[in-house]
Amino acid sequence: MRAAVYDHAAPEGVKVVQRAAPSSPPPRGNGNEVLVRVRACGVNPVDAKEVVGDKLPGFLRPIARRLVTNGKTCGFDLSGVVESAPAGSTFRPGDEVFGAVPPLRGSFCELARVPSNQLCRKPSALTHAEAAALVLPGLTVVQLLSQHGFEPGQRVLVIGASGGVGHVAVKVLRAFGAGSVTGICGERNVAFVRSLGADDVVAYDSRENPNPSGVYPKGGGLGSRDGDGRDRVMDALAAIVEKNGAPFDVVVDAVSSGDAVDAAHAYERRVLTHDNPPLLATGANSDPHNYVTIGAKFSGWVKAGLKRVAGVNAFPPRRELFWITFPNCANDLETLRALADEKGLRPSIETVVPLTDDGVREAFRRLKSRRTRGKIAIEV
Repeated sequence: MRAAVYDHAAPEGVKVVQRAAPSSPPPRGNGNEVLVRVRACGVNPVDAKEVVGDKLPGFLRPIARRLVTNGKTCGFDLSGVVESAPAGSTFRPGDEVFGAVPPLRGSFCELARVPSNQLCRKPSALTHAEAAALVLPGLTVVQLLSQHGFEPGQRVLVIGASGGVGHVAVKVLRAFGAGSVTGICGERNVAFVRSLGADDVVAYDSRENPNPSGVYPKGGGLGSRDGDGRDRVMDALAAIVEKNGAPFDVVVDAVSSGDAVDAAHAYERRVLTHDNPPLLATGANSDPHNYVTIGAKFSGWVKAGLKRVAGVNAFPPRRELFWITFPNCANDLETLRALADEKGLRPSIETVVPLTDDGVREAFRRLKSRRTRGKIAIEV
């Protein structure tokens, strides 16, 4: 079968090869796994960052990527058709499904084995490309909101609202009954984020004056400061808080990470230190860790791992790093299926590429540019 694998000597570190297809029935001991003929895959930044991403110190990442990923099949997300299923499974050959494969097993291939507890029937309202593109960002948003006690009526700020996770967050929040959703994105994506259902949009790179109803802050940029020293993006958020009559209950930061180019925005520091008015809710009725990132420096991943393994939350008050969970995510996938079929949740796809050398490399190039609007999908 065809499969896209990591190869550090190839352009963009990836190439498509022919490799042995998984057997049917499954090997002994893998009786809970379903063999899926893949029709489409979602492509995520973690794929282009070779799974390791920002989870290790910078000097260790190249070594880890060579040791861990070289020769491994890329990808986590897929949508396809059941080829075979073990006896007693709720899935049958011919069923259309979507889900996530375990790390380093890879989904960018023609046939994949997927644990049944990481699989769900595909939303009938979505194409295979749309269903696959929904998996990782959709699971991230649903699990993140659940872990941080989201309730209908709450006010949420989404940083990076035009990206893969951010744009799905805006749509899911609208479907879940958020009281208000504010998005931060680049000026070229303001209309796109509004179309997703955001109540207010702040363009971090706009040169226009603040507009209390539409909020186009002057300044933008990484520092977001003009000659008078004011942080125009935070000023715009403050205007929204005053208009809403209360600070944000949750911040979903889909931009900040351990990479220097992302950390340069310093969104967390800027939001948490703004005190006139405070931008983020505090107090007994607030989640104690309500500034949530999906990327961080190595120390953040250590704390996230400690929470996952031992249940100990070592993060300081007000902030936390979210780490997605794949095992037993079938219920979360079912939530996404219901949102798609009953409430019209649909990921926005910027482009669809084929499972070829050129196609996968183009997907990785686009992701590394940090300019992708919505998602990229692969059709197999």
